Formats: sequence, C-alpha cells, structure tokens
Amino acid sequence: MIKNLFKIIFFALFTFFLAQPILASQNSFVSVVNPIRGNDFWEQKDQKIETAVLGENEILKKYKVPATYLFRYDALLDKNLADKLNNSPDEKGLFLEVTPSWTKASGVDYHKGETWHSAASAFLTGYEFKQREQLLDSAFEKFKSIFGVYPKSVGAWWVDAYSLDYMQKKYGVITALIVADQYTTDNYQIWGQYFSTPYYPAKTNALHPAQTLENKIPLVIQQWAIRDPVNSYGNGVDESTYSVQANDYIDYHNLDTSYFSKLIDIYTKQPLGKFSQIVVGLENSYDWVKYSREYENQIKALANKRASGQISLVTMQGFASWYQRAYPNLSPEQIIVADDPLGTFRKGVWFMSPYYRAGWFFNNDGSVFRDIRQYVDGEEELCFKTRCDSVNFATSATRVLDDVSFGHKWVIDQGRISDFKVEKKGEEFVLSYKNEAGNFRQIGFLPRDLSIDGKVLSIDTAILSATKKENSPLKNSAVSDNFLKWSFVSVVQKIFEFLIFLSLVIVLPGFVLTHRAFKKDAPAFLRIFISAAVGFVVLTLLFYITSLLRIRFLVFVYILMNLIIFLHLKLYSNIKINLLNFKEPLNLILLVIIPAGTVFQIIPIFKSGLTFSYGLGFWGPNAHDGVWHIALINELIKSVPPVNPIYSGVILKNYHFFYDLLVAATNYLSAVPVADLIFRFYPIMFSLMLGIGSYYLIMELFQSKIASLFSLYLIYFAGSFGWIVEYLREKHFGGESAFWANQAVSFNLNPPFAISLVIIIALFHIIFNLSNFSRLRNIILAILLAGSLIGFKSYGAILVLAALLFVGLIKRQLYFLIIFIGALLVSVLIFLPNFDITSNLLVFVPFWFIHSMIDSPDRAGWVRLSLAREAGFTTHNWFKIVGVEVLSLVIFIVGNLGLRVVSLLSLVKIKNIIRDEKFLLLFILSFLAFLIPILFIQSGNPWNTIQFSYYGLYIAALASGSVLLLVTKLPKYISVLAICIILILAPVNSIVTANSYLGKNPHAFISTKELQGLQFLSNQPDGVILTFPYDEKLKQKLVEPWPILAYDSTAYVSAVSKKAVYLEDESQNQILLTNYKRKLVASKDFFLKSVTKSINFLHDNHIKYIYLPKIFNVRLDESTNIVKNIFENEEVVIYKLNTY
Repeated sequence: MIKNLFKIIFFALFTFFLAQPILASQNSFVSVVNPIRGNDFWEQKDQKIETAVLGENEILKKYKVPATYLFRYDALLDKNLADKLNNSPDEKGLFLEVTPSWTKASGVDYHKGETWHSAASAFLTGYEFKQREQLLDSAFEKFKSIFGVYPKSVGAWWVDAYSLDYMQKKYGVITALIVADQYTTDNYQIWGQYFSTPYYPAKTNALHPAQTLENKIPLVIQQWAIRDPVNSYGNGVDESTYSVQANDYIDYHNLDTSYFSKLIDIYTKQPLGKFSQIVVGLENSYDWVKYSREYENQIKALANKRASGQISLVTMQGFASWYQRAYPNLSPEQIIVADDPLGTFRKGVWFMSPYYRAGWFFNNDGSVFRDIRQYVDGEEELCFKTRCDSVNFATSATRVLDDVSFGHKWVIDQGRISDFKVEKKGEEFVLSYKNEAGNFRQIGFLPRDLSIDGKVLSIDTAILSATKKENSPLKNSAVSDNFLKWSFVSVVQKIFEFLIFLSLVIVLPGFVLTHRAFKKDAPAFLRIFISAAVGFVVLTLLFYITSLLRIRFLVFVYILMNLIIFLHLKLYSNIKINLLNFKEPLNLILLVIIPAGTVFQIIPIFKSGLTFSYGLGFWGPNAHDGVWHIALINELIKSVPPVNPIYSGVILKNYHFFYDLLVAATNYLSAVPVADLIFRFYPIMFSLMLGIGSYYLIMELFQSKIASLFSLYLIYFAGSFGWIVEYLREKHFGGESAFWANQAVSFNLNPPFAISLVIIIALFHIIFNLSNFSRLRNIILAILLAGSLIGFKSYGAILVLAALLFVGLIKRQLYFLIIFIGALLVSVLIFLPNFDITSNLLVFVPFWFIHSMIDSPDRAGWVRLSLAREAGFTTHNWFKIVGVEVLSLVIFIVGNLGLRVVSLLSLVKIKNIIRDEKFLLLFILSFLAFLIPILFIQSGNPWNTIQFSYYGLYIAALASGSVLLLVTKLPKYISVLAICIILILAPVNSIVTANSYLGKNPHAFISTKELQGLQFLSNQPDGVILTFPYDEKLKQKLVEPWPILAYDSTAYVSAVSKKAVYLEDESQNQILLTNYKRKLVASKDFFLKSVTKSINFLHDNHIKYIYLPKIFNVRLDESTNIVKNIFENEEVVIYKLNTY
C-alpha cells in the first residue's frame, strides 16, 4: 500500500511539473511568417526572387518548423516559385502590398508616389472603396487559381478596416498581419494599437480593439516586427528597430540572437499574461547572404524553446483558430512587464484592454506614463470614407497622452524606485514600488480605468490631468537683451580687406583674362562685371586643383603674375568709367533700382551670424542652410575634397560645393571671417552683380532702357501670386512659396543659386559677343564658365548644357556645339570625383509638385480640385482628369510667375524667337527650367528640384520688360495707372517675406554660454565630436526665439567648433543620400548605455570629444577613466577620451 502511495505521489508530482511547460506551450505562440515580393520594384540585383524563399524553406524543414508564406500579387505571377511551394504543407496567404502588376490585373490605375512603398502607392488606403474591392477580388481569385482555395491569412504593413471587413465576409479570412507600432519608418505612422499583441479589430477602425460584438470584425490582427517593450517607444527608425526582426537589430544596433532570444522570453514568460504570440520572419527582398545565418539562428532558438516546452510554433491560421476558440467574444486584457533587454535599469509595463492602452516606464525621468490612449467605440480610422495619400495615425489621434507625438508625459515619481513588482488583485493589475523618498506607490490598471494609490481615475480624467500639468512654453530670457556687439574699427577693417581681395584676386585676374574678349567701346561696368564673374570661377578652379595637389602656394603665384601682366600691359588704361547722365530721369531710376534691389535682397540674410548680447543670432533658413555652409567651408579650408562635416569619417559626396570653396579661398587669402562673407559681403556682391549684369543683358536683347527698368524691378522685387491664396484663406498677405518656388527676395538665401545665376548672366554676355577677333577666346571663356557650373549649382549646369546642345542642333551652329562638348568634358571632370554615380539623383515622378501644391493646405491647397482629380481617376473619366491636370498646371506656372506671367505674351513672336540664337537659348533654358520640376523630383528631398524653376523665373523677368514696354505706349493716364498697379502688386508677398526678417529677435540663436564651449573646442586639436541627437520635442517646450539646438537639426556644432561631427543635420544628410539613420541609431544607443559598454563604438568611429548641452540632462561617468571633463559651464559640458 505504501509502495502504491509513493507511486501515486510520484505520478502527481510528475504531472504537476510537466504541466507547467505544457501550459506555457499551449498559451505562448510564435508564428514564422515570410512575406514574398515579386519582380515589381525588385532591388536585389544579385539575388533572385526565390533565393531567400527557398533558403528559408530549407532551414524551416531542417528544424521542422511550420510557417506561413504571404505572396504579393507579383510573386503569384512567378509560376516557378508558386509551384515549388504549392506542395509544401506550410500555409500560404496573401501579402496585400499594392504594385503595378496587381493594379493592372485589377483594372485599377496605379498611384505612383515619391517611393514605391509610400502609403499612397502601396497601401489599399491609397485607393477608393471600389478600387480596393477590385484589387482584392483579383488577388483572391488569382490565389485560388494557383492553390485551389482562398487564403485564410493576409498581411501588409497596414490593412484598413473596410478591406478587412470585406475580405472576412466575402472570402472567410480569419487573420491579418499589420506592422507593430511604427512612427516614422517608411514615412507612415501605424501607431496606437494593442502593443505587439493580437486583438479583434473594430469595424470602423482597425487600430482599435472592438468593444462590442456588433462593431467587431471577426478576424484576428497579428503584428509584424514585435517591438522591444522598453526601447522601441519613440519617433525614429532607431527606436522602432528594437524589434525581433533580424534586419532591424543587426543593421541599426549591432545586436545578435541573444537579444532576439531575450525578446522572445519577455513575451512568452509573462506570469500575468493570458497568452502571448509573436510573429518572426524575413522578407525575401532582403539580402539572403547577409541575413541567412541570423535567420537560421532565430529558427534554431525557437526550435530549442519549443523543445523545452516554452512555446508552440504555429502558422498564422493556426494561432487565429486557437484565439477564436479561446476568446470567442472580445479581446482579453493583456499586460506586458519587461526589464530592459539591453541590461540597463529601465523598465516598461504595457497594459491593454478593449477600452484603452497605457505604457508606463521607469527611465531617466523616473516613474512615468508616456502613453495613454482611449479607444473610442465607433471612432473612424484615417481613410475610412475616402482614399488618402498618407497614413499618420499618431499625429491625428485625439484623447491621448503621447510623449512621442505631442511631448506629453505623466511623471508619477522622479528619481529612483525600489521593491518593484506587478501583481493581479481581482480585476486589477497593480504595479507597486517605493519611490526615492521611501514612500509606497501603487498604480492600478483596471479594465476601464486607472488608479493611483487607490484613487480611481477615468482614462479621460487621467489624460486631462497629465496633459494640463504640461507647463506653457518657456521664454528664453537670454534674448531679452539683444543689442548688437560691434566695433567701427573692425567693420572698416573687414570692408577694406574684402575690397582689396576683390580687386587684386578677383577683378584684376578676371580683367587680364577677358580684356580682349570685348570691343573697345564695351561699357566699363560690364567689363568689371564679366571680370568679376570670370575671376570667381578661375579662383575657385585654381583653389580646387591646388588643394587637391596640396600646392596651394601657387595661388599666390597666380595673383602676382596677373598683377605683373596687368601693370606691364598697362591694362588699367582700358578702364574708362563713363558716369551716367543723372539729369536723365531714366538713368536716375536705374541708379535707384539697383542699390534698392540689393538692399531688399540682403534683408533676409544680413543680420544672421552677428554677435548680440545673447550670442549668435540667425534669421529664417539661415539657421539651417547658412550654418551648413559655415560647417562645410571650415572643412574646405582644411582640405579638398572635404570630409563631410556632419557625417564624420567619409568624404563629402553628392553636393556642389564650389560656392563654399570660393568662400573658403576668400577666407584663406583675406582672413575675413566666414560668417561675414556668407551673410554680408558676398550677398551684397551677388545682388549688385545681378543688377549690373542684367541691365546690360537686357540692353543687348531689347535695346530699350525703359524695358530694362521694368525687368530690373521684377528681377529684384517680383513675387508670386501666393498673396492671393494667402489672403483668401487667412485674410492676410504672404504666401511667397504657395506654388512652391521661392521668389526674388530669397535670392541670397540660396547662395549657390545666386552665384550660378551671376555666372550664367556672364556666360550669356560672352556667347552673345562672339565677334570674329575674339571668337576663340570667348569660346574658351564660355567653356570655362559653363563647365564649372556643375560645381556651383548642378541644376543650372544641367539647364545650360541642355540649352547649348539644343540650340547647336536646331541652328546647326558649330560653336554652340563646341562650347557644349567642352563644357560637358569640364563638367564630367568635376562631377565624377564629387558625386556618387550609383545614386539615383533624379526620379521621374510627373506632376509631383503640382499635385502636392493642390493637395497640401500649406501650399495652394485647393481641396475641390484635388477631389475632382481623384474622382476622375476612380471613374476613369479621362476628360475630367485631363481638365483638372491642365488647370493645375496652369495654376502652377501662373502662380509662380506672378506678374511675370506677361512674359508669356512674348511667345506670340515664337517664330522670331526661333530665328534668333540669343532668344532661342533663353527660351529653351526657361522652358526646361519649368519642365524638369514638373516631371522629376530629387532623391532624398523631393522638393529640391523646384530650384530649376528659379532660372525660368529670372528669364521671365527679363522678357517681361519688353512686354511691359507696350504699357508706356498707351494713353498717358492709362499708362500711369497700369505702371502703378505693376509697381504695387508685383512685390506684395516679397515685401511680407522681407518684413518677417526685420524683427529684433532672431528665429534661432546660439547662446553665449554655448559659444564659449564651442569656441573652446575650436581651439583644441582636431578630432571627431559626438553630440546628443536632435530632439524635436524640445522645440515644443520653448517659445521663439529658440536655441539652435531646439530649432532644427543643424550643423551648428561643426560650424562653430570647426570640427567634423559624428552625426548632425539630419535633413542635409538626407539630401546628401548618406546612410545617416544608422549613425543616428548608434549615437542614441551610446547615450542609453554606460561608457564602458560603448568604448569600442568611440574608438571605431575615432570620436575624440563628446559635446553635451545640459538641457538634455545627460552626464557621462568619469570614474571609468574612459572620458574626462575638459570644459563645463552653466549650459554645456565637454568630455575628451582619455586615450587621446
């Protein structure tokens, strides 16, 4: 009997202990899901479509792991691939990513966006309801024709509620895969659903869990790229790539399978969770050679966990079936409790119920809620009733506390906590700890409410209580005193130095090179203009070559030789300045327009970079673009080609830096400060040259002084018709760039464009004066100017080269073709070393600017016209489509031209234009200037190609003068009235823009204390600087004027310290097509970890200094002896690595 009793006890104990892993296995699931893309937009040139799929299949067979393969429509068209998987026992489903193959088969027009994976193109929400049905029907029928049944599982990074409901009802789909919380990756926001946990979606909002059976879609939402509960909550790629995806944690964080395993354990070992489910997989469009080993490591780790009883491995359909049996009504409450898998002190707790989700964190802020959002029954998702081009669930959310989107967080306790635990008491999950004061704290998660120390708060009350505690933005008292620090002696000295430089280094050599290129009676001011333009180009090219060869001393030889030639040949005798007769009214007007226009154009830029009592002030885009130029110029002074100042360790590519090189040469030879050169001296010079060169060009073309005055007025002051849009919408004037293009007032805000236009004007003069005795010399000068343009402004170079080619072919003029071929060769020699030829710099996306102008509320924003276009595409009404597109095109052109639209009247003499080489050259250049941005956008920053149109606006202003000349021939009173209207209306929004720069406070500033730290760094030995990544939420906490570190992601650390920075100025990096996101992730990772764990990162990237503004509340541990504090004041602390 005793023996039998022992047997019973042993069997009971054995059953008890065995039951634990079995229970875990029954309730903890992992689904391996492999999306399969086909030929559409295939980017892996050295990999076939089936390579990764077959490799995955072999690994899965090896470890006997079931999987789900989701076929995109174009993958279904690959018969070979479909046949190979057809006999596999693995589940097959549909991947609902829209591509041209699918739309074509469905009879739907493909919506081509900026990228193939943009929301407007790839998501079903980019298409109207009827189109979604057509797409789905064709995909399901195609799937059935191959596999014999309709799929039960579907997926895409976003699937809307309408489509889900349609597929569930018509085809019996039981589960759908969407991407887990993702804020900015791939330029869309899928944000706010159950955190990395399955749920039943609501009929009107697939992000919200259903709260009633009537509003429930009876299928299960699963999530791709399950996120790290502690580290993934943020607004960038660096946060969202803390996930179970191999490509995420390898590429962005240099983590391995141990991190993956920790995430699996976090989700599948939740003692309070009712179940868990994780999706793991790899898209076949990733490099299989690179990721195959880690994929196998993942599958092996999962197989081991299955063997231990920790998890069950099931298909998507298998899990969904279990979920529907286990929870036949509504989604259950879920809680996830996690310590940081990276090993820091931080923690995270996520609670989800059908009524709300809440994310609690313990981090540097202390005990804090960073996310609370109420799920409102019946609330409609974005694009629920109509298609849309973007999917931004985060920023469109209401009734939320969201630290990432809105900067709102609810700090419960600051400082450290202890005795942390989470337990379930009845229907409440209770999080408890002791705060730093030793007080006991309890936070309760109820099905519909929260509680703090027993006090129950509704979710609405909790959100309101937390958000109203946010203080109003803080005013910068540092800018209350804003007097300018200046010295009369210093100003006079700088002016004298610049004028000496201009005379001896620019104009004099230019005069030596061009003195035989013109007839003896050529006006002196025109000669000086041409000499200066040629001098700029030659000095830049010479400084470029001598810097490359490290023989810069030859620049001084060049200057001396030109001085000797100038004196020896007595060229000074050729300079005879005949002053205008100012008794003649037209000459007096000319004398007023050019200086007045120059003053007007330097208003936006002149004050930037000056030292005030608060520090350095910057107005408008100078806080970004101007600072970038300073940073780049500092590197060019050191070496050519320059190190990228905002992305250390690499040579600068994909940027036309000749303007910056000219400024670097000027500083090198004259010692005039860089800030004075780019914000004051060169803008004045460029605007004066613009007026002088244009005046003589107009006289050459039209031989009318009155026409020249009209043209000059428009060149300097004209704006767009955006003021009409702004007034109709906002009841005030403005809208300079409502139709995208910046206007004349912003000429000097884009100095590479400014100098390129000056060079092009000089080029026109040289080409238009090809007299017999100077033809060869002028051709050489033209080749030099046209060929160098690629280094100053690539957009201008493209237009000039194309115009020269077309005129040469149309007119069969050999010298135009000779200039084209010579300039092309020079351009190629400059382009190849400085641009990455493998980069796709221009992308063919017709009407991108026009559509975005019509669609965007911060541009023209004509909603009815936008809806009419979409209705035309939906109904295939080509008459409506063509009508809307033509009207939009007219609005784009006329709106940008403003009063310069009268230039189009000159086209009535198109035959005369074609006959004359001069006018034909101008016509072709201006035509291409508008055509290219209509058809193309730029990789990185699509809106950059609008700069092509700036050259067209200039030529339109030239032509307008001759048309407006006709006004003077009208009866006197009508003529006077018309001229007054022109004078008043032309500059409306330009005046408004200029006025915005006249305020005494800057838009951004570098404080005196920061300047002290940065100037200290500038005097240290050269080395790479690491600084804290830009935090856009900081700007929300301050009012204008902003410290530059809060204003935008800029190059200010590099600019003032005169050193390369590991990473800053994210938007400029985007233009340069660098892989800046990886560096952004790495730098954020550094500041999350201890210095001892990051020593390899510092050494590998040759980081010597760490610059930390104290506003970020980050310090480094000096006790490790890895870093030492070398500078500190009230606002910044600077560390240096002890190894240097």
